[in-house]
Amino acid sequence: MKKYLLSVLIFYLGIQQSFSCSWYDPDSDYFNLFVQELVQEEAYYPFLFTLNSSYYGDDSFYGDNQKKAPIILDENIENWVSYFQNELSYEETNALVKIIDRKHLYNWKKGNLSHELSKKMGADFYHKYQEGLAYLAYAKYLAPYMMITYVPSNNWYSERSEDDLDVSKLDYNEVLNVLTKSYDLTDNQDIKLRYAYQIVRLNHYSRKYNEAIAAFNTYVEPLKKDTPMYWYALDQMAGAQRGLGMLEKANQNFFQVFIHSRNKKKSAHASMRLNDWDEFEMLLKNAKTKEEKNMAYFLLAYNDFSNPVYFMNEMLKIDANSDILKVLTVRALDQLERNHLPVYFQCNDDQCAHSKRLPLKADDDYYSNTFRQLNDLKIIIKTAQKASKDEFWSLSLAHIHFLEKDYDSSTSILKNIKTKNSLYQKQINQMLVLNNIVAQPKIDAAFEAKTFSAYPDLFKTKGNSQFTDDAKDFIRDILANRYFLQNDLAKSFLMSNQLSALQYNPNLKLTQQLDAFIQKSNKNAFEQWLVSNQNDMGDIQSFFALIYGDHAMRNADFDKAVAHYQKVQKFSGIQRDYYLLDRQTWETTDKLPKTAYNGFNNISKYIFGQEKWVSYQSPEHISLKVNNLNDFPFLKDKMNKLELAQALQALEKIGKGKDAKAMKANELIGNVLFNTSKLGYFRHVFVMDLNNANGPKFEFNSRAQKNQLYYKYFTDYSHIEDDNYDLSIQYYQKALTLSNDREKSANILFQMAKAEQGKYYIWKGGQNWYIDWNDPDYRQKQFEQEDFQLKTKRENYRNYFAILKRDYANTHTANQLLQSCSYFSYYMLY
Repeated sequence: MKKYLLSVLIFYLGIQQSFSCSWYDPDSDYFNLFVQELVQEEAYYPFLFTLNSSYYGDDSFYGDNQKKAPIILDENIENWVSYFQNELSYEETNALVKIIDRKHLYNWKKGNLSHELSKKMGADFYHKYQEGLAYLAYAKYLAPYMMITYVPSNNWYSERSEDDLDVSKLDYNEVLNVLTKSYDLTDNQDIKLRYAYQIVRLNHYSRKYNEAIAAFNTYVEPLKKDTPMYWYALDQMAGAQRGLGMLEKANQNFFQVFIHSRNKKKSAHASMRLNDWDEFEMLLKNAKTKEEKNMAYFLLAYNDFSNPVYFMNEMLKIDANSDILKVLTVRALDQLERNHLPVYFQCNDDQCAHSKRLPLKADDDYYSNTFRQLNDLKIIIKTAQKASKDEFWSLSLAHIHFLEKDYDSSTSILKNIKTKNSLYQKQINQMLVLNNIVAQPKIDAAFEAKTFSAYPDLFKTKGNSQFTDDAKDFIRDILANRYFLQNDLAKSFLMSNQLSALQYNPNLKLTQQLDAFIQKSNKNAFEQWLVSNQNDMGDIQSFFALIYGDHAMRNADFDKAVAHYQKVQKFSGIQRDYYLLDRQTWETTDKLPKTAYNGFNNISKYIFGQEKWVSYQSPEHISLKVNNLNDFPFLKDKMNKLELAQALQALEKIGKGKDAKAMKANELIGNVLFNTSKLGYFRHVFVMDLNNANGPKFEFNSRAQKNQLYYKYFTDYSHIEDDNYDLSIQYYQKALTLSNDREKSANILFQMAKAEQGKYYIWKGGQNWYIDWNDPDYRQKQFEQEDFQLKTKRENYRNYFAILKRDYANTHTANQLLQSCSYFSYYMLY
């Protein structure tokens, strides 16, 4: 068996996932629908599954997403409650032991009732329990010093310094004398044991390890009884044994602490050094009882060699009702959920050539190696279900069926569970709703009405709920997915986003569906909630009209743009946080200066200009030049979008003429269309953005994966359809035809060449250039691709450069371009 298990360990250790030192919260990457706390034995909560920290519920840098385990009642305090014969409540005892200053205990001894608790209990209480209260007073004196003696270290992780309090700051002999005398004079065995614990701890923390072991044998062992302080003292002796290098004995004693102590399980586990099979085998060999053997198997499965199936089967043979077997089961279910229920589902191929109904099993994921066969766990659960009356196993089996998408079987099991356990009942009710919604073939008006009426908690964002937050988020994703597949795009979008999210991907089809849905007059209660809960844009019609107008402008349909922009009456500005470079602060849109561009107002006249050089970060007057606009007095220094569209209408009308003014009008229209394309300085103006800073909106990637399942995380993946550069080229061509000036013609041709470069980028972004890194001919294929790109560029996308080179090489404009444009100078040379 040893060779078999060792091979399992080696194999599974090889597939463990490691995370880099980046800000990452793996426990927020999946929907935790099977509540791990169903185990209910709080002492084992630290051993529930988490990847955020070493133990479940530990505080860490993960903030609000960190799973918080419920507070475990302190067994030491409960032992004190018993000592005081329940005359004090748990809360009062906790305050007495941990909070109340020792001066009040000294006062109490003198009859001076200086604290509310002493006033409540009276002077007689002290006399009745004077041994315990005297011990408490001295223990409070020692507590600040109870740290192991500081030893200088070069480890920069160390937070200790020689100035910190530790036992070396005490008079060792004096303290030891007080403790041993008190031990001898004390009659109560519980208090006597507490003094014994302090003696062992004093020696351990003073690094007097042999003395600590001797003290345990002298003072603690004769009083052996199954009380917290005995196990706490054993924990201290085990620490001393480890300090002496007696690792096998230390492990055995920490193991006993792990078994018997409720509050010391986590620290005892952390203190054990179980790094190889031999050490685990020693635990099994020394296990005298079924409980000890069960615990040893638990540690084997937990520590964790990833596939605990064998060990769980061994534990089943010992005790099917074991809490630690439940712990391993919920850990396994949690790991399965990470594989089956990620918070973001996505297709791994362009066509999404598989079922698009969520949930989808995550593909090629580390966690799939944890239980590569769901059936492994199902067999264990079914076996336990037969051997135990605990409905935990039925709940677990129902969840397995849910993960298998066998919703009928899951529902059938849940409906047959009879229990008064409130946690079980909540899980049952939640899973019944999940099964019902996920199994629904179509989300129609009748189902919406039924769901909204029957489960109002699903649609609450605040207050108590019968559903966990994960369950509510999961159901919203399921509904968003079903609406998406039904082509109810507006509902799908609003299930996952606020309306303002549309600014990141102002898709025309989606906008039209949202507009129609919001204007729908006969909304049911669910639809009314959906609209009212997700609108953060104020005047919705102005928001939609702006998107429609921008889309028309990108397509050079100025008449339609004017019609839409005229409906923009109360637009409050694009909702965005932005960075003020001069102030080095972040601000929101509503705090923009009144003269700044806000998505509609304050568009500069430089939008009609031509680039002097490509620099998106430079001020507009540095990057662009605007030639004389005196012939067009309607072109103002600052315009809103309506005024801009009307100006383009006027220019288009003028451009139908045959004179120099008509030539200039067509050139200006071409400039606006190019300047607002992905290559232009004003590329942000017609795509719902505030500035031209680099971002995914301005990438040439027509192969970017579109939304295929729902619109979740819509704001994270901005994508804008490619520009139609032929539109700007058409206006430039009209201007070129009307030009009688070779310098002007050369300048217009260069503008056309820049637009043609945009067409090349669109072509390039639409190709699949992927080469597998493992391809033995990777470099050769990469060179072939580069040659093909260069050949295609020269043959298909250098037409206007060719005309410039052939017919205008001797112009002043061409000579200037040789100095300022590397593309053109390279072309002229080669």
